[in-house]
Formats: sequence, C-alpha cells, structure tokens
Amino acid sequence: MTEVPEHLLARSRARRAALTGEGGDEAPTAAVEPAAAATPAAADETPAASTPAVTAAAAPAAVEPTPPWVEAANKRKKIPFWAVPVLAFLPLWGVIYALTLDPPTAKNSPITLGNEVYAGKGCSGCHGAAGGGNGNIPALIGDTAVTKVWPTPAKQVAWIALGSDGWKKAGQTTMENGLPVKGGMPGWANSLDPEELMSVVLHERVTQNGEEFDYAKWEQDFAATMEEFVPDQAAAYEKVLEEWKTTPPT
Repeated sequence: MTEVPEHLLARSRARRAALTGEGGDEAPTAAVEPAAAATPAAADETPAASTPAVTAAAAPAAVEPTPPWVEAANKRKKIPFWAVPVLAFLPLWGVIYALTLDPPTAKNSPITLGNEVYAGKGCSGCHGAAGGGNGNIPALIGDTAVTKVWPTPAKQVAWIALGSDGWKKAGQTTMENGLPVKGGMPGWANSLDPEELMSVVLHERVTQNGEEFDYAKWEQDFAATMEEFVPDQAAAYEKVLEEWKTTPPT
C-alpha cells in the first residue's frame, strides 16, 4: 500500500473544509481562515435588487355617482346671454301693449245688438243714424231726448213695443213727460223680440244720449209695466233684464 504524503492529505482536508465548511482539529488555521473570510465578501457581493421590493397597491378612491337632476341640468340647453335682457323686458312690453288697446266690446253685447237693430231694421231711417230726427219725426237727442221724454226705461220699452196707436188703445193719451201722443210711431212688439227691443232702448239711451246703465233705474216699475202693457211677453222681458243684472251691458 502506497503511503500518501502528509502534505497532500493536509491540502485535501483544507480544500474539503473550504468546500463543505467542515473541518477537524487537524486542519491548519491558515487554510480555514481564507474560506471563512470569503463568506462575508460573498454576502456583500449579492445584489440589493435580488430582494424584491413589495409595495402595496393604493386602493382607488370611490367616485360618487352624479344625481340625475344635476346631470339633467348639465345637459339642458342654457338661455343665450342675449336673451336675458329680452326676457326681462317682456313684462314691461306687455303692460305698454295692453295700455294701447281700445276697451274691448263684446261682439254680442246688448249695446252692440241695439246698434245693429237700430241701423238695420228701420229706426235710423226715421230718426236719423245718430238720432237727430228727420223732418216731422222728432229727434231722440237734444230737447226731445228719450231720456227726457221717458225718464223711466220701462215706460220707453212699453211705448216702442205698442207704438202710438197701441199706446192709445191702452188708455194712454200722453207720453211720460206729459207731451200729447200725436201718432205715427209704429209698434215693434211683433217685429222685434224682447232682447232686440230692449237693446234698441239701451242703444238710444246709452250710445246716443250718454246715459250710463243703471240696473236700479231699469228695475223701477219694470215688472208692473210689462204686465200692464205687454202681458203676453212680460216674462220674456223680465228675463232679459235679469240677465243684464247678472252681466251688465257694456
């Protein structure tokens, strides 16, 4: 058996100790120290980047939903800036426009109806378009104004309904102001209905003579006068006056 020299054995033990980190009492100190010194150096050479950095991901902030009314307001078309002064001026313009209008007149108001009947059914042909009279036919204005001859509207309604002949047949020889009845006035009770006849009276008193409609004045002796002179149509005449009470003629 060949004997291995001692220095080869010592070198083998030193190399084994360096590789395995093990060593015996027989290992030379110098041989072990280099291996031990090499361990910190190897640790220092380890890259810092080899240790992964763990960074916690930040949670996204919660976004609050937009209320539907806010979203609708944002989508709604805005008024152009030039329209603001125009809109602000509209109320003033409306007042100015209203003040420039003529007072409204109802198309079928009693006064309008009276004017139409007076002009279209023979009254104006005798008494004149404005009530100024015609020849021997007396005027309805001035000294012989109907408001002077017939202070009570009810008596004028009865006079026009009967005419001069019917007035005499009813036992009347004078008009309400005392003037004698001469004749020539036709009766209109069979030609005009109560509303038309009363509207003519209203036209002659209000439009031609400037008298304001006064229900209390018209109501004076109205029912009794109608019952006396036109009993068959008294209720119809009273109904017209009752309507005028509810809606005064304009």
